[in-house]
Amino acid sequence: MFVRKYKFFSIFVSKQEIWFVVNPFSGRKKNHQAIISLIENQLDKKKYQATIIPTKAAGHATELAHEAAEKQVPYIVAMGGDGTVNETAKALIGRKTALGIMPLGSGNGLARELGVPMKPEKVIEKLNKATIKQIDACFVNDIPFFCTAGVGFDAHCADVFSRLKGRGLLNYVRVGFQEFWAYKPLSCDFGGNKYEVFSITFGNARQFGNNAYITPIAQIDDGFIDCTLLNPLPLWKVPSIITRLFNKTIHESAYAEVYRGAKFKLKGQENLLIHYDGEPLRLDTDELTISIREKSLHVMV
Repeated sequence: MFVRKYKFFSIFVSKQEIWFVVNPFSGRKKNHQAIISLIENQLDKKKYQATIIPTKAAGHATELAHEAAEKQVPYIVAMGGDGTVNETAKALIGRKTALGIMPLGSGNGLARELGVPMKPEKVIEKLNKATIKQIDACFVNDIPFFCTAGVGFDAHCADVFSRLKGRGLLNYVRVGFQEFWAYKPLSCDFGGNKYEVFSITFGNARQFGNNAYITPIAQIDDGFIDCTLLNPLPLWKVPSIITRLFNKTIHESAYAEVYRGAKFKLKGQENLLIHYDGEPLRLDTDELTISIREKSLHVMV
């Protein structure tokens, strides 16, 4: 009789590092500790080794994301609003570290576009079984954006909105109605034509945030930039334009022109005020080049 001897080996699966970058000024401060407790209690400890790092100033999230990529940390989760997400994501373009999002802002454009839940406990559930997807990154000159960027009325409102203490969709709509009366169309050269525009928006994703779809047929991973140009409109048309933003039909408006391409150029008559992922910025140039880097950002979905 022969007796077979079997050797048994234990297989150890190493945990993967995941960093949570927390903007302490996003959302309600009293909720931050509750969310951190959720992470500590509900994140899959067999799969992840979590590190939670609060940001200290503007730009710190970018530094942390760059450090994570250099150290080959597999995942980094931006806990904050669209600004925190943009700061984190731009350091990950072309890197292997994947971006996760815990939405704590008022718009949460990229999070909504990627189907990220708005409730923290649901986000953690999704992180526990996340897969990785590659999406495009766009640039206005050399400034990265992942949802939308543009000029005109939206940039003007973003600038006004950034100075308010209150956030949220209702405050943004209030700003829009207040500023509409005095706003003058933007003179620019675009696509070889001279325009007086209400706004021009370039979309990598479909929406600004808050499910307001300004480029509703955009795809975030198709290698193209979608553009919605809105011509000046009378006040009485504003409610219908707002309705179209939320029912994904603004591209069908008689006041809209829509374009798609891999690169756009625009020239104004003075240094341009832009918005990118909800952040306003006055440039030191009157020219814009909008470009795209296809499938250059890894995201957790």
